[in-house]
Amino acid sequence: MTKIQAQKRKGRYNIYLDGEYSFPVGETTLVDYRLMNGVELDDAQIKEIKSRENMNKAYGDAVNYLSYELRTTKEMRDYLYKKEYSSPVVYSVMERLKKLNYMDDEAYADSFISTQLNTTANGPKIIRQKMVQKGVPATIIEDKLAEIDPDKLLENATVFAGKQVRKQRHKSFQQMITKLKQSLYQKGYSGDIVSQAIDDLGLERDDESEEENLRLLIKKVEHRYDNPAKLINYLMTKGYRYDAIKHALTDDD
Repeated sequence: MTKIQAQKRKGRYNIYLDGEYSFPVGETTLVDYRLMNGVELDDAQIKEIKSRENMNKAYGDAVNYLSYELRTTKEMRDYLYKKEYSSPVVYSVMERLKKLNYMDDEAYADSFISTQLNTTANGPKIIRQKMVQKGVPATIIEDKLAEIDPDKLLENATVFAGKQVRKQRHKSFQQMITKLKQSLYQKGYSGDIVSQAIDDLGLERDDESEEENLRLLIKKVEHRYDNPAKLINYLMTKGYRYDAIKHALTDDD
C-alpha cells in the first residue's frame, strides 16, 4: 500500500497500491484489516477486502432503502438484485436484516393494513391486492385481514359512501344507490358491509329533488330523441320511474 486518501464522504477512503488507485474501503474495514501505508497485500487478501466492502455496500444500500419506508422481503430482495448484487451477497444481507428485525413481513402487514384503514377508504379486497403486489406471503395476508375490526370497516365504508352521496346528488335516487354500491364494491368491501353502510346512511327518496333532477335531465337530453318512447326508455335506465317520467313530460308539454 502506497497511499490512503480520505474521500469527501465521511468514513470512506481510497486505497492505492504501488502508486495507483485500487479500491475504496470504509473506516471499519480500514481498522479491521489494519490497512496503512507500507502494508503488503496479496491477491487473496485484496479479494477478501473487496468482497467485504461489496457486502458492506449492499447492506448500506439496503438500510438506505429501508429509511424511506418499511419494505417486504420480496421488495428488498428485488431491490438488491436490481442493484446487481450477487445471490450470495443478497442472501447474506437479507439474513443480517432479519436478525436485526429490520425485515419482518408480519410487522410490515400490520403497519400496511393500519395505514390503509386510517388514511384511505380501501376495503379488504383492495388491501389484499396491494399486499400481494408488495410480495407479502399469502398466509400472512389472510391472517392479518382476518384480524381487522369489522366496525372499523363499516365506519370507513359509511364515511366513504356519505361522500359519494354528495357527488351523486344530481342523479335519480335509484341510480345514486346503484352508484354507491358500485363504488363500495370497487373499493373492496364485501356485500354485507356495502348493504350495512348504505342502510346506516338512512337515505330516503326526496320526491321534490327527484322531480327537479328528472326535469333537468330531460332538458339536457330531449333534443337527442325524436321518439318519445326512446326518451322514456333512456330516462328509465337512469333510475327514474315510468309514472314520474310521464308526469314530467306531460307537464312540459
